[in-house]
Amino acid sequence: MTQQELERLWVKNALDVVFKFGDMVRITSDEDLGSEGRIVALFTLEPYPTYVIELPDGSSAVATEPDLAHV
Repeated sequence: MTQQELERLWVKNALDVVFKFGDMVRITSDEDLGSEGRIVALFTLEPYPTYVIELPDGSSAVATEPDLAHV
């Protein structure tokens, strides 16, 4: 599956993932522990769904689904 196909299915809510585009999340582990931001992309599904999070300062972080919580 290409990245474009993955994101198209994700936007259509056709994937079994917890977070959707635009969800506000808190990172619960790694170097960005405690950072909050907005989900802007689904990067991969394996081994865990992995998302790109836009942080308030304009930078981004990458985190897996187990390392995120809804805000």
